[in-house]
Amino acid sequence: MRIKYEVSAGGLVVRRNGADLEALLIGRGMPRVWSLPKGHVEARETHEQAALREVREETGCWAEILSKLSDISYWFYLNRTKHKKSVHFYLMHYLSGDTANHDHEVDEARWFEIKAAKKALKYVNEKRLVDLGLEWIEADRSNMFAPEPTPAGVESARDSSAS
Repeated sequence: MRIKYEVSAGGLVVRRNGADLEALLIGRGMPRVWSLPKGHVEARETHEQAALREVREETGCWAEILSKLSDISYWFYLNRTKHKKSVHFYLMHYLSGDTANHDHEVDEARWFEIKAAKKALKYVNEKRLVDLGLEWIEADRSNMFAPEPTPAGVESARDSSAS
């Protein structure tokens, strides 16, 4: 039997949206199968470059790499060929872009609250990547993902409007 070896790279893109931490997922098919953006590493491209490019292409969003999360390897069969695929995943911070600008390879790109993202993901190994990302964020000393403080006077304005 023929064996084909493939290498891909992708990322868990996160952002702070008010009090919520959100993750960016891609969906294919109907019913939707949600996964993390990833794709093949091209010739003369590092794993990091491929991960950033694939995120941009599949989600329409730009991100920066914060940390390596993990590598996932798995086997599958396609057209009577056995494939071994290794995927290098990175934790990424959202910079800019619009999910409406995703490419034709995906049916939808969408932000999910991080716990809802973990629940929506189809593959157990990708769910584990969310846990690893959350561990990194919790240990982050820069507080990059800390909720923004409420401006002075906003709480008192809310309180007075409730009466």
